[in-house]
Amino acid sequence: MTWSDDAWESVQPTYAQILEHPFVQHLQAGTLARDIFLRYLLDDARYLSGYARALAMIAGRLPDTADVALLSRSAAGAVEAERAMHATLLGAHGIDIDGPGEPSPTCRLYTSSLIAAAAAEPVEVALAAVLPCFRVYAEVGAAIGAATAPGHPYSAWIATYSDPEFSVITGEVEALADRLAKRAGAGVPERMDTAYGQSTRLEWMFWDSAWRGERWPDV
Repeated sequence: MTWSDDAWESVQPTYAQILEHPFVQHLQAGTLARDIFLRYLLDDARYLSGYARALAMIAGRLPDTADVALLSRSAAGAVEAERAMHATLLGAHGIDIDGPGEPSPTCRLYTSSLIAAAAAEPVEVALAAVLPCFRVYAEVGAAIGAATAPGHPYSAWIATYSDPEFSVITGEVEALADRLAKRAGAGVPERMDTAYGQSTRLEWMFWDSAWRGERWPDV
């Protein structure tokens, strides 16, 4: 098995909890309250800004020019498609994707952890930290897409992440991580595992944050 196969296998208990979370269950059923969905979308749009910065930082640190191009191209394509979807869905409800407001505490935690990894961790570890965002969404999109009928109220969201092209991009970035893991120094693959597991837990926390309407305390 490759490093990315092993990493994904190791987080199956967390992924199972993601699929079982009320947010995802109601999203799949089409019964998710519109205000919760829009709250999630806006926070996710803010997350994408930090995520894109982390990806750009990681790409600039890769030693192989071809890998720099691969990550830059793949990441830019995925983020652009997601941002366009966010802008369309939020705009339909009069919400400006770049309007005022601040990310939720969980969103801030997640993006800060990715940017910190991109800046200070070995590049292999930094790449491992951003991978769950690709794989979790590809898997959730596929699972929901396979179980929903035409006319689903959140079909545009589902179509974005169940699109085979999104899975292709995910596979390309995972293959890059596998190549880096093969030639990584002693102890680095284990640190990659830790980063991957932490980001997968943060994925669950992000869904949960939207479901609960997490806010900064008034102090």
